[in-house]
Order: sequence, then C-alpha cells, then structure tokens
Amino acid sequence: MPHRLTVAAALLVAAACRTPAPGTAPPVLSLGDEVAVFDRSGRPVTIPALQARLDAAGVVLLGELHDNAWHHRVRGRLIAAAATPPAVVFEQFPETDGPIPPPAPGDSLAGWLDRHGFDRRAWRWPLHAPVVEAALAGGRAIRGSGVTREALRTVVREGRGAAAPAHRDLMDRAPLAGAAAAALDTVLVAGHCGQLPEAMVPGLRAAQEVRDAAMTRALLAAAADGPAWLIAGNGHVRRDFGVPRLLAGVAPEMRPLVVGLLERRPGEAVPPAGERELYDLVIVTPAAARDDPCASFRARPPEH
Repeated sequence: MPHRLTVAAALLVAAACRTPAPGTAPPVLSLGDEVAVFDRSGRPVTIPALQARLDAAGVVLLGELHDNAWHHRVRGRLIAAAATPPAVVFEQFPETDGPIPPPAPGDSLAGWLDRHGFDRRAWRWPLHAPVVEAALAGGRAIRGSGVTREALRTVVREGRGAAAPAHRDLMDRAPLAGAAAAALDTVLVAGHCGQLPEAMVPGLRAAQEVRDAAMTRALLAAAADGPAWLIAGNGHVRRDFGVPRLLAGVAPEMRPLVVGLLERRPGEAVPPAGERELYDLVIVTPAAARDDPCASFRARPPEH
C-alpha cells in the first residue's frame, strides 16, 4: 500500500513531539520480543539501558541492512523515543551544506523525497519510510550525506586524489591504512561474491573512503548545535574502517555511540564476537527474506 502521509501531517506530529506538554516525557522505547540488544562482550542490554545510552550520547551512528524492514522500524522507534530531538543525517539523501528545507504543507512525502534527491527506486521505498517519517516528526533537522554516482565513478577511476577537497581533507587527516584497509578490501571482495578483479579494489576502497568522509562532514556540521544521529549501512558505521575511525582522527572528543543492526541466524542466540566487536552495541532482528545475491556469479562460466 503506497505511503500517503503528507508532509503537513508529519509537521503536525513534529510539533507535538518537539514541544511536549509540561511534565511529560518522550515515548517509552519498545522494540518487541523479536528484537534483542547486546554489548560488545555479548551481554544482553535492557531496553531502558539502551535508551539511557542513546540519550547520553551526543553522536549516534545507526547501521542497517538496507533491505531489512525491521531495521528501519527499529531505528524509527529509537528516534521517536529520543530525549532530545537529534539532527538526523541520512546516507540516502544527497550531501547538503545545510539542513534540508521543510516541504510545503500539503505536499506528498513522495514529492518531497523526489525533490531532495532520495532515489525511491534504488532504496526500495517505502522500506525506509519508518525512519524517514520518524526523523520528520521527531528530529531537529534532516541532512543528506550521499555522494553522487558521477563523483564516485571518478574516484574509482582516478583514485582518492579525485575526491572533492572537503572530503579529501578529512581523508588525509585520518588516513585509511594497515589492518583497517585490509579489512575493507576483504569486505569489498566478499560483497562482489569473490569475483572482484584485484585491479578494481583500490578504486572501490577510495570510493568507500569518500562516502565515509561525506558522512563524517555532515555529522560534524549537524552536531554543532545538538545531538546528531547517522542513518547508514552497517559498513559505514563499523569501528575499524568506517565513520567512527574518521571521527576518532578529526574529532576525538565526540566519542560516538556505534550501533550495528544485525540479523538473527538460525540456532544463534548471540551474534559471534567478530561481528559484535565492530560496534558498541548490536541490535538483532529477524532476518529479511532475500534471494542469494551470488547466484548469478556462480552461474557464469569461469573466465580464462
């Protein structure tokens, strides 16, 4: 069923969320029995403890698996329950120099998304609707941090030197090297089902650096006047090679809370240490139904 929420309706909800009646508190966070939270050591985290940590953090990085509707619903509830409305930085909107302006009352949500560069087809809208609607209703501002395909293609071809100056400055201040670069390379090859030509790895690594730098730049701006939360894929919020690494290099005082959103595997009560330790906390949800992304690679004849 298509989303028919108008921005006027969202703004009415926003007014209610941002100006609670005297003596009232933000909504009590509830994620449901299907969702579990763990810290890096594998210890369970209660929902009140999760909410307390979110409220105490100035910068929160929330990961996702893009095609898992649970992840977007959970993060929408986290935003709605925030004690202080955060500025929400989205990977899914193009990079902006300031907050995305509010739409005209009565406009459709789809029209507003289209005008501000949210590719509804690529992001399989309305999968992200719960988190976008929550940011409109309960966020202080919305910012974009996505890099254009054209800019990324240039970086893939020419390397990190082709990045925009503002991105390259952050990359140079917190260089990606050593174990972190190797970990990213492993993820890139795995993400291409082991079929990525070796010559393409450096360019794709540079493109990932640029995307992380754009998110970092947007977060730094968003956090200048209050809490700032990032909505992005799990790979961008990993502590080893993602946005947290850049923040540690350019703004170590920020100390972000990094939350990965993972899927529950059959017979696995707690995610393995190798996954948990990439984040401060992990939120585990049911898995999304999906086809094998590597099936087409396996069907191809070997190259000689």
